[in-house]
Amino acid sequence: MQHRFSRSLRFRFFAALGGLLVCAIAALAALSAWIIFPALQAEERAMVKRELDRVERSFQLDQQQLQSQVRDWAHWDDTYQFVQGDYPRYSEVNFSQEMFEDMRYQLMAFFTTTGDVHFLAGINPVTGNYQTCTTPNDECAWMTPFVKTMQAAIAEDRSESTAIYADHNAALMASTPILRTDKSGDSVGWLFKVRSLDDEWISYMEDYTGLPISLTLSNEKAPGSDDFHFSGNTVFAERYFPAYGSANSPSLALGIDLNRTSYLTSLTTFRYVLVWTAVLMIMVIALVLLLLEKIVLKPLRLLTQFTQQIGMTESQTDWLTKRDDEIGLLSRAFQEQFAHQQQLNDELLKLSTHDALTGLPNRRLFDQRLDAAFSEVDGTSDLLAVMMLDIDHFKLYNDHYGHPEGDICLQRLAEVMHNVAQARGFFIARTGGEEFCAILPHTSPGSAKHIGEQLSLAVDRLQIPHATSPVKPFVTISAGIAMLQDPKSQSPSEVVSCADQALYLAKEAGRHQVVLFRPPLASGVISEHNTPP
Repeated sequence: MQHRFSRSLRFRFFAALGGLLVCAIAALAALSAWIIFPALQAEERAMVKRELDRVERSFQLDQQQLQSQVRDWAHWDDTYQFVQGDYPRYSEVNFSQEMFEDMRYQLMAFFTTTGDVHFLAGINPVTGNYQTCTTPNDECAWMTPFVKTMQAAIAEDRSESTAIYADHNAALMASTPILRTDKSGDSVGWLFKVRSLDDEWISYMEDYTGLPISLTLSNEKAPGSDDFHFSGNTVFAERYFPAYGSANSPSLALGIDLNRTSYLTSLTTFRYVLVWTAVLMIMVIALVLLLLEKIVLKPLRLLTQFTQQIGMTESQTDWLTKRDDEIGLLSRAFQEQFAHQQQLNDELLKLSTHDALTGLPNRRLFDQRLDAAFSEVDGTSDLLAVMMLDIDHFKLYNDHYGHPEGDICLQRLAEVMHNVAQARGFFIARTGGEEFCAILPHTSPGSAKHIGEQLSLAVDRLQIPHATSPVKPFVTISAGIAMLQDPKSQSPSEVVSCADQALYLAKEAGRHQVVLFRPPLASGVISEHNTPP
């Protein structure tokens, strides 16, 4: 009888499942110890490193902005004359405590080509008062360490650079030779700008990145890798940057504090999954012994057909989904999951209606909104304006500054235009490389004119340098406006075409203008900005 029992299908199936259970639990334990847990830890470190990379990019952007600002000042005819002694009112006209505070400068220093101090201006870090002097003595003695470092940089002929200065307090120092605006002739001196990496700068960076940031000076040489400190629910990570100065200059440690909740939750969840997997496998063995053929295997074959053949007849699917047992429950769960997947696909389709770079609606959503706006027009008395905007000479901007700066320019313009659109309650989208379109319902030509002026003025206020633009020394836009005259005979594409014609005339007229389409020809310059450079 024992021999018969050992040869029974139930016993052999139980032995096979029991052996499989032991092997599976051992495999899960090994997989967890050698692959899953290390992978989770590696992912956590990668996440922390990505956040450090983001903070470093923000730090580098601040350095680039400071370098760009010092270059703008140094390559200016007024600065050129000032260093030569031909513009005595230069400092009075251009410098003030408010300017230094707004630009977050601590010190500006002008030197001759031989490295002699010509003029110094800055905010005393102790008193907070604005000071100017021609030598770093007496009240300006706090400038001495900076001046010595700057003169050392001049001696090394570091023609144009941004460095971290950390002999005493951490600061960014940018320098460039002083030239005429057209860069003709030889340099007549050097200009340095210093931005202190103090608590105010840290607060600015925290607001910009959304992360808690710390900044410390380390007497050790900057290591080549990041430093991680894990403690309970938090991880503190630091990245080191070499500082310029004396031989014993400390390195700068930029740190962030991050919460480990995601990692710890994943770890706890996985442990629960391991335990419940083992328990579930034991339960499955008992259930399979009782429900193997009659109740489980046959319905499972039907369920497999159901999941693989979505085109089954309605009667076949109803037979499965209306069952009162586990198979019916699985069938209904599959139907719900399939419906949920369709919903996710619909949401993904919605995401495809926005521009990835600027976050503005894209051409697809613009066309949808324009069709909807046309359908909502109530008779010929209702007003609807369509505006097309284009960045003036944007190709020249990309060729001169590079496509990464072009992307930043697009993002900044999109942000200010979006703000104007929100304030005035109209819809604006990015419909091409440097092209934007706006839909202005219930808007008269006069109101459309005012909105076009607002958009152009908002872009002007950014004062984004555009050295190669024949229009202005900063980035400008042109706009064309078309009005819906007769919704029964005019299509959305025709109104857009009219706006495009108006934009074309704005460009032909010299750009930086807003033009209203007036049939049969586009004419009538609504506005022309002459903002001084």
